Amino acid sequence: MPCPVPWAVALLLAAPAAFAQTDDATPFYAGGSVGVAHVSNVFRQSAATNSDTVVTTGLLAGADQRWGRQRFTVDGALQNNRYSSNSALNNQSYTLRSNLAWQTVGNLSGTLSATSSRALADFNIGGGVDPIFKKNTERNDEYAAMARLGVLTRTTLEAGWTHRERGFSAAEYDRYVYRQNTAQAGVYLTPGGNVKLGLVGRHTRGMYPRYPTGIVLNPDTLHLQVRSERNDFTRDDLDFTTAWSTGGNSSLTTRLSRSRLQNTLDALRDYTRTTGTLSWNWRPTAKVQLGVQYARDTGQESLSRAAEANRVYTSWRINTSYALSGKVNLTASASRNRSQLAADDGRALADAFDRDQTYSLGASWAVTRGLSLGCQFNHASRDSSVPQYVYSASSYGCTGQVLFY
Repeated sequence: MPCPVPWAVALLLAAPAAFAQTDDATPFYAGGSVGVAHVSNVFRQSAATNSDTVVTTGLLAGADQRWGRQRFTVDGALQNNRYSSNSALNNQSYTLRSNLAWQTVGNLSGTLSATSSRALADFNIGGGVDPIFKKNTERNDEYAAMARLGVLTRTTLEAGWTHRERGFSAAEYDRYVYRQNTAQAGVYLTPGGNVKLGLVGRHTRGMYPRYPTGIVLNPDTLHLQVRSERNDFTRDDLDFTTAWSTGGNSSLTTRLSRSRLQNTLDALRDYTRTTGTLSWNWRPTAKVQLGVQYARDTGQESLSRAAEANRVYTSWRINTSYALSGKVNLTASASRNRSQLAADDGRALADAFDRDQTYSLGASWAVTRGLSLGCQFNHASRDSSVPQYVYSASSYGCTGQVLFY
């Protein structure tokens, strides 16, 4: 996945630290952050480079409240991002998330959640879109509801609904604009205290409102323009899941799915294939944590921001953290994402690919309960069958944050 642009570096340093502060002892907090970040290749160009420095100021707020058996949490961050050289890219970004965990007197419980974010999108997103050199904001929204029956028993029934949508301000990214609704129902068994098995069915209906299907000549202006059409799609998944915990210091979760995707546009192929994820977390000591994630999926279910229904995505990520002291924490991560055109008709499409790699190093210092500092370095690169999608970029920055309770 692409390395975050400078505003995202500041957000990654500031927001998670604030979000982690809310607990029963601190029901409210508010504060601010200031960050400076430098990126070596703003527009992710394959040949030329365009470096810049970004100053980000942010407001942070959150709450964590209990009412009997119910618990409500909300966290928000608003950033103002200013570029030193490319002032046309100045923007306001935000992240907002909320969650209501509810429970009745019996074995019925559930959650209601909502998340929304807006940020500057990648300039070289790949996947069939030419790189652009103008301001382009991306917005993501997700709303979900889940109900569970049998929390304290060996058998749990679950049912839920999720709505997702993504939009961009630049017309060049129309192929990635989508919205979808997913309904799911499943049963989970706990044969032992440390093993959980699940069988879940999911049905998704969604659409791309403006998916490009070709280039046509406008008879009025005599200029070439992109022709787009609406694509409706459905996806059916049957998931087999496992969760295994080995005494608290290691946990392994898996999902193996048989997935079937159907599109109304002929340009997007229908296919049936096996998808899945694997996640392993290991804490060998109280100071060290290691996580490994692997996923193979399609379209909006993948880990890629440039996801579309006509590609298969294979991703892995490794992350680790080390508590140098009670106040200083070190982090490192590496990820790789490969996308390839999906083909079920026997054609060889091995040369149609994008392969993204990212690496990051970070350090944070909790000076006091309300004051923290952090710095992070990121490097991203892409190899692709399309020369203009190939790039390499690095970014580094530091952020200070103050919270009041």
